[in-house]
Amino acid sequence: MKKFFYLMAFAMSVFLISGTVAFGESVTVQGMAGISGSQSQAREAALQDALRNAVEQGVGTLIDSKTKVANFEVLEDKIYSRAKGYVTNYDILSEGATSDGSLYTVTIKADVQTANIKNDLRAIGILMEQVGNPRFMAVYIPETKSSMNRRSRVVKATEQSINGVFARKGFIVLDKMFVDNVYSEIEQAGRIDVDMDDLSALALKYRADLLLVYDVHAAKKTGGQSKYFGGIIVEIALRAVSPSTADLIAQKRGDLYVKTMKSITGSYYDNMQASKAADKLGKAISNAIIGDTLDYFERAVHAGTRFDLWFRNFEEEEVFTIVDVIESVEGFKDRNVRNQSPGNFQLDVNYAGKKFDFQRSLYKGLKKEGILFKTQQAKGNRFLFFKKGSDNPYADMNIQ
Repeated sequence: MKKFFYLMAFAMSVFLISGTVAFGESVTVQGMAGISGSQSQAREAALQDALRNAVEQGVGTLIDSKTKVANFEVLEDKIYSRAKGYVTNYDILSEGATSDGSLYTVTIKADVQTANIKNDLRAIGILMEQVGNPRFMAVYIPETKSSMNRRSRVVKATEQSINGVFARKGFIVLDKMFVDNVYSEIEQAGRIDVDMDDLSALALKYRADLLLVYDVHAAKKTGGQSKYFGGIIVEIALRAVSPSTADLIAQKRGDLYVKTMKSITGSYYDNMQASKAADKLGKAISNAIIGDTLDYFERAVHAGTRFDLWFRNFEEEEVFTIVDVIESVEGFKDRNVRNQSPGNFQLDVNYAGKKFDFQRSLYKGLKKEGILFKTQQAKGNRFLFFKKGSDNPYADMNIQ
């Protein structure tokens, strides 16, 4: 009955939106309440309803309607019931009883702090539920000759700290066997340096939604303010990468210096201190990068998944037709031209839906418009097209 009552109240509320609610932007909404007692009580109830509606609009910019419905009771208990706390300021634009005297309505313009709403939605797990608990793997790639050995205690401590932070935030850690397979494939190929396209292709092979690449340095320092102490400095660099596009989502690096007792010598002691520092620093850097990483996945829900489309050897008129076809695909969000020159056209497209559905719609649309094309195999979210009957410009290219 309680849920039914709230759903009915929601249906009766009238929303007057004056722009997208963002971090501090305003929204205009109306609240209403039945006049069963004093008019002052009805006015207060209508005002509270308006504040709730303002906050609900803020929530609507962060999660989709399906997630809202599935989590209605949690949202009511954790978010909507504290609506006034998310509204920093509001102005009453109009108020009064309806002509038949049965309802009191209040229209307000409110400043909603969606940054605070977002933090709380993350805290109760709703945002992570919406993005589907992405799977990730953390891979150690040394950047310099002075980087630590992958099997060292310090690197293992860093790996555990990174995995722990992301797992506690709702990301799913891929089985260690898959990460070991990535290392094996790199080593079998005899690669000294590995670029993001190579790593992204390997991450996709094992169905990772997120690739975390890290590097660790640790060095012993002498001296210090006290003659009884030396020190260990640990440096960690961490990058978050989207395997489907090899895009860099975010990156952070930092260092931590810890004092050590000069009177205690030996590699075991030094490694122990370095490992403790790596654990502490790894957690700090992971917590610093995870916000941007979550933002990336949350944006994908609303803005769509990015596809990288390459077109070669087409005439200018054909290129314009191709763009028209793309923009007409159901689920199309927006596009950005990355490169345009004679015979060379590259486009980023944001699409809300599955890769196969986008691919099928695009192929059917191009054929309907009489665009003759051939494709080249590419991994991830890349599509490579060249004009049928022309030379394949990708024939000698390994594009991951």
